[in-house]
Amino acid sequence: LAVEGLVLEMMAEASRCIIRDTDGKSRRVERAREIIHEQFYDDLSLSNIAQMVEAHPVYLAREFRRRYNCTIGEYVRRVRVQSACCQLSESDASIVEIALDNGFSDQSHFSKTFKRLMGVTPTRYRTAFRLR
Repeated sequence: LAVEGLVLEMMAEASRCIIRDTDGKSRRVERAREIIHEQFYDDLSLSNIAQMVEAHPVYLAREFRRRYNCTIGEYVRRVRVQSACCQLSESDASIVEIALDNGFSDQSHFSKTFKRLMGVTPTRYRTAFRLR
């Protein structure tokens, strides 16, 4: 009886997960993530992304954080820094150009964000990871 009860509980939880992942709400959150990856270099805002996925901004912010364990703003900054890492190691573009190409307003903002997320400055990162 105990084993049967546990199996039924596990099946119920699994079905809840499947339902949660296949409804329109989770597709909106996933679509928001896709939009961020496609347009991270643009001036993205929560309102614009919510409008694109046809969701309320408060709902989108809450569900995005629940699903990805960070805010939309944090996620955008991470994607921008990841792209900048590739450019720093593969190109000779200046730090200012890389900052602007990846949606940062200026080099100072880029450098502060980069150092906070990566632990080193963009220049040190380029020196350490430069593809020869």
